[in-house]
Amino acid sequence: MSFEAYLSCFENGEQSYFPTSVVDDAFAPFITSRDPESSCWVVTYHDTPPALDQSDLYLTLDPEDESRLVARPTGNPRLFASMLKVLQATNSAVYCAGECPPMVGRAETISHLSPDMVEALGSPIVVVDGDEIRNRLERS
Repeated sequence: MSFEAYLSCFENGEQSYFPTSVVDDAFAPFITSRDPESSCWVVTYHDTPPALDQSDLYLTLDPEDESRLVARPTGNPRLFASMLKVLQATNSAVYCAGECPPMVGRAETISHLSPDMVEALGSPIVVVDGDEIRNRLERS
């Protein structure tokens, strides 16, 4: 895969932040580096050649230790399983450019999404596993 997927939190129709610890917990077993200057975390899946199975996670950090996330995903199922953990713990959505509606991990998140985003990308979908996220992103 060679595109960017955005994972953002929303609160009352506005883009918000989620605790950085949620990202840390979801991706912890796979984080191989953290660059504090650029806020880039690299996740690597070691059962395949690392050069071919790394994803960069770019976090927009807030001074109150909260963040937003942009990923350049590989096709590794564990990456999408980690994204699902963030979706299920926060009012967040995964989305990208193309024909892909926003994906959320719980129904109550839908009311928090930006109406402009929903209008532009389509009705949100509640996803139940990481494979569903990957498949929808691949089709966009």
